[in-house]
Amino acid sequence: MNIRITNLGFAYGGETPTRVLSGLDLEVKSGSVHAVIGPNGCGKSTLLRIVAGLEKPSTGSVEFVGPQRHEKKTALVFQDPRLLPWWTVERNVAISAEFSEKPEDVYHKIRDFHTRRMGLGRVRAQRPDTLSLGQQTMAGLGRGIAHDAEVLLLDEPFTHLDALNRRKLHEEFETHWQLDPRTILLVTHDVDEAVTLADRVSVMRGGPGPLIDTIEVDAQRPRVGISPIHPGLRAATTWVWDALERS
Repeated sequence: MNIRITNLGFAYGGETPTRVLSGLDLEVKSGSVHAVIGPNGCGKSTLLRIVAGLEKPSTGSVEFVGPQRHEKKTALVFQDPRLLPWWTVERNVAISAEFSEKPEDVYHKIRDFHTRRMGLGRVRAQRPDTLSLGQQTMAGLGRGIAHDAEVLLLDEPFTHLDALNRRKLHEEFETHWQLDPRTILLVTHDVDEAVTLADRVSVMRGGPGPLIDTIEVDAQRPRVGISPIHPGLRAATTWVWDALERS
């Protein structure tokens, strides 16, 4: 399912509104990973909230084009895990399956598969307040991936992870996408992360306005184990940094 964003604008406030987005056009291709990067306060998270339907744009539109194969249209993974404190880890991970009232055996398979793939098998019966922030982050990401949605929206989902777990989750992300190539819109501040995970990287301006540029990442998938000095990754990294310096 493609995401077609046209002339998007958004402003907070009443009599003297603060404009966050203005004249933004973006096409996210079906079954691709598209990263968005830019300075703090440029509207990246607001963009995700609008696509998810949590905010209404002041101007412009967001269209979903193409067949919907999954149960839901969108799932949003926040930067902060936002787990239910009174539920166990595994129940938090499988929350969408539980509320979808799936058959018990299907629910158990979804819960067990995604809890294990996130590396949370040993803490599956614990509650969130007993976990490290990194483990809570992995549970939140697992919950989003387990959600049966056509479009997955990720708002800096790897921020709270240490370097080792971030690398493991990058590999898990790539593996899962290969198994189920959903449309993914990823917001991040990390240029290397954006280039490694995405097919395209869009750079936003520091203030309201259209995108500066969208860079194609010329590196075949899967990218598990790909060298950071791969010429396609190096070229894309250079172009992204060049665009950021113009933001």
